[in-house]
Amino acid sequence: MKKSILISVFVLLTITVFFTSCSKDDQEFIVGQESLKVEEISNVELINLEGDKISTNLLKIQWEKQMKEEGYLVELITFEIIETYDEQSNKLYFLKTTSKDGTIETGAFLINDGKGTYKLWAKECTCIGCPNGCRLEVDGSTCTCSGCGTDTSKKCTKSETVLI
Repeated sequence: MKKSILISVFVLLTITVFFTSCSKDDQEFIVGQESLKVEEISNVELINLEGDKISTNLLKIQWEKQMKEEGYLVELITFEIIETYDEQSNKLYFLKTTSKDGTIETGAFLINDGKGTYKLWAKECTCIGCPNGCRLEVDGSTCTCSGCGTDTSKKCTKSETVLI
């Protein structure tokens, strides 16, 4: 009797450890899921180039200001982490955000600093155009924009920024 109870307890503990070790909290990012807050799709700390912690609000303020300086009044609303691989098969992450009206998608690569945090990289990509196309896509370290649909006369414009 004691042996069967001990075995049952051992099995339950093993199952519990297995499932908790495979929880989403062990992942650095929740990839491919849109969210209103970066914190909901990131289980690691994000920092800017100066080493300051980044929150959803700070990121929105910074990127919306940058877009305004480029002549676009925009309200960024959803965030998504994209996972891709470079030419050497190294995993890369890209943080993408989309405007409320769907006409602008912008984002930046995230670089693992080896200290349990990810830094927003200096390379940023933006696609501006139509709400039914002009999607920002990432392949390796390259950004592209899909075209606008045939039902509109609007064009899709891509811009890339690299800070040196």
